[in-house]
Amino acid sequence: MKKVLMKATALFLVIALLLTNGIAAFADAPAVDDPLISVREFFEESGGEVTWDDDNRRITATLEDDTFILYPLSTRAYRNETPVNLTRPIIMQNNIAYIFISDLLILFGLELEAHLPLTIAQTMEMAPVLMEMFGVPGMTIALVDAQNDFTWVQGFGYADSAAGVPVDEYTLFSLGSISKPFTAIAVMQLVEDGLIDLDEPIVTYLPDFYLPSDPSGLGDYRNITVRMLMSHASGILPSFLASGMFSHVEADHSHMNNFLELLAQFPMSTPEEFMYSYANNAFTLLGVLVAAIATDYDSHFEGFVSYTQDNIFTPAGMGLSTFEITERHLPHISQSYATTGVPEDFVFIGAAPTGGLMSNAADMAQFMHIILSGGEPLLSQNSLRQMFTRQNFNMASGIDFLIPNMEPALGFIYTTDLAGFTRSGHGGNIIHFHSYMALDLDTGIGVMISVNSITGMPLPSDLAAFMLTSAIQERTGTLNLPVSDPSVEPIEMDFDALQVFEGFYSILGGTEFGRILASEEGHLYLYGLMPTAMTLVPLSDGSFVCPETTLRFWMEEAEGEFVIVLGEFQSMLLGLPLDPGLVTAPEGFERWIGTYEIVLEQNQVSNLVRLSVGIDDNGFAYILTSTLNGASSIMPLIALGEYNFEGGISFGQDDDGTWLTMADGHFLRVE
Repeated sequence: MKKVLMKATALFLVIALLLTNGIAAFADAPAVDDPLISVREFFEESGGEVTWDDDNRRITATLEDDTFILYPLSTRAYRNETPVNLTRPIIMQNNIAYIFISDLLILFGLELEAHLPLTIAQTMEMAPVLMEMFGVPGMTIALVDAQNDFTWVQGFGYADSAAGVPVDEYTLFSLGSISKPFTAIAVMQLVEDGLIDLDEPIVTYLPDFYLPSDPSGLGDYRNITVRMLMSHASGILPSFLASGMFSHVEADHSHMNNFLELLAQFPMSTPEEFMYSYANNAFTLLGVLVAAIATDYDSHFEGFVSYTQDNIFTPAGMGLSTFEITERHLPHISQSYATTGVPEDFVFIGAAPTGGLMSNAADMAQFMHIILSGGEPLLSQNSLRQMFTRQNFNMASGIDFLIPNMEPALGFIYTTDLAGFTRSGHGGNIIHFHSYMALDLDTGIGVMISVNSITGMPLPSDLAAFMLTSAIQERTGTLNLPVSDPSVEPIEMDFDALQVFEGFYSILGGTEFGRILASEEGHLYLYGLMPTAMTLVPLSDGSFVCPETTLRFWMEEAEGEFVIVLGEFQSMLLGLPLDPGLVTAPEGFERWIGTYEIVLEQNQVSNLVRLSVGIDDNGFAYILTSTLNGASSIMPLIALGEYNFEGGISFGQDDDGTWLTMADGHFLRVE
């Protein structure tokens, strides 16, 4: 058996390849949840051989040192002369023999799940490898098929590696921004009760809510609606990464309880309905709204925790899920790791509505079943449908979204990968814990994955996307992807036509600014995305292709300027234009150059820990941010005066040294 299992991953990949290419199935296949696969195609693609014995009317297949004998229209089979009983006969059509995938696995002696066996088996093989690759001590996975009432939950590795405590389906992980759909559900419940109108300004319900206008002076906080907050279109300051949001001792209730006063210290980032910009603060504000409208608690934190427990977790049967850790949760909480075997202090989240959810695979499987089955008992089907409706504001910026490869609904996010596959759900990253929930509404299939180390940040989203696409394809035999245009081909463009795209760009998530230059040879050069310049060749559909990477780029016009969009199906906003006149370092800026570290009160934690302030080779002033979870990103500095810069950033000097203050905290220069 062990020898067969060692071959399992390769065999599963062959099956997946055949299904992807449409080789396996034929028109009269009787069951989409157990596709038929060509015997000859499978064995030959796996590196084996197939022969037909006309005298004895049998098929002989060999693969490495195994020999299999099959009989058309019969369930009789042999593996190395040992009888094997198939569940259904080998089917013949047009002189081609087909076997059901479940019987193929029986033929190899694999004892697998009766439903979605390929997806689960591949996950079981891949998970330990990926965990080792990313330095992840523990991982939890939930896979559901709501249309077939199927659930698979599995823990991998350790919740406490030193004590040898394994991850199981009840191990609690911090799910970060997967909190947001739960906060949105709470709001929609109040909409159903007639207590909130999505298109009513938030000041109607929170009269003390106030924000200074954005630097342009065009924003007006009184126009910000509940819908704008739920869909990241409000224009409010996106995030506080310090300010009591994180703590080592317990969740800081004051962050929510004083949130309106804290938020009022900073202007709007943009006017309302200017662009989609992911905003953690929007959902903390929505949590304050829920507590104020639906509870009698003086504490917004306690009111929100109480409301979600009584109206979401309890009716959903999510027994251990919580926004506030109590004694009963402690035995189930996973340790926090910097990497494998290196535990660190647990981080509590005061901004509960935007990132404080603690849950496990069993509870999240239950939640996904509810969401994929229509919403009851949490919401009506109509309310749930609204939550998954992509929001369509008439954005003043002319840019659809400032969230790479994402489109907001109400609390949920649609994500489109570079292959064009779109899924709904939400991710969550909270220093040590990284999670991803991916849902396919058409098939009712959902996946949730969470890991417990800083270094594991890329793993959940990539593995969840793989599992979801694998499960959809395994159950239906198809994957709904956009079709490439075969007529697209390289074209010639003259230098003048290419020059209109030249300029500097802020690459989203990049660590340096980008630049595009035209070439006399008829193509563009893109600097700043890779160590060397990328050649971009113009194509007949208006895009550009990089021959070395095959990546497609689009130059989309917005307000008379070009933005860079990535992917054959234009799925990811990559870069925004930079005005050299605005971002060039002002006179005297050199005195602020250096490395700054955050100053925190006792027991407080910040994900944003270090800032590097400097001037790049183009003369642009910048801040390079560094976070605990290893992410770095460059942002331009636009001077508003000698000491002040756009975004509420200011510099100063006193007896303690040189400092920088921004919404995320107070930073002192250390070098």
